[in-house]
Amino acid sequence: MANLKMLILRGNSADAGTYPDENGKKIAWPIGALHVHAASAYARKRGYEPVVLDKPGQPQNQQSPQAKAALKAFFDDETVCAFYGFSGGGYNVRHILDYLASNNPNGLHRVSLVVVIGAPIKHGKHAFTPSTYNAAIRKKVKPWKDADWEVVYRTNPKPEQLPSHLPKGISTHMFGPDVLLTGWAEEN
Repeated sequence: MANLKMLILRGNSADAGTYPDENGKKIAWPIGALHVHAASAYARKRGYEPVVLDKPGQPQNQQSPQAKAALKAFFDDETVCAFYGFSGGGYNVRHILDYLASNNPNGLHRVSLVVVIGAPIKHGKHAFTPSTYNAAIRKKVKPWKDADWEVVYRTNPKPEQLPSHLPKGISTHMFGPDVLLTGWAEEN
């Protein structure tokens, strides 16, 4: 059997001076900001082959280049069963799930894991849970067998959560993938 894959969606693109890389240097991010090593290592840690989309996270909607590329990859490759969205890419994960629920609800049965980091959204984790989608689909599709997937949802780490090898005194937003990789516990 082929390895299961996780699509990793980058954050927004940015000019140099906006977002720090893993060493704290504020580089340019023309194809979308993301600490790729940490996100890819997390995918492997969870048993998935990482597939990083080289499309920026903006704009955030179902017709964005990133969402379209993710949906194409999902439909073209049946081993894709997980989504990881960082920042703008996290918002696009919601649009991707919404698209599937409206246009191909059975595709949701293939989803096993949804990871959203650094994308504070109304209703938080609940916005990505299978129960949210199952409730809406059940009203339109009968009979409907509920889809089920795990959700890992975090906003931004606190400064004290940064591992010691990461720079201090800068915004923690970009380091969400790094902190998640080291075992960022869910807050209640």
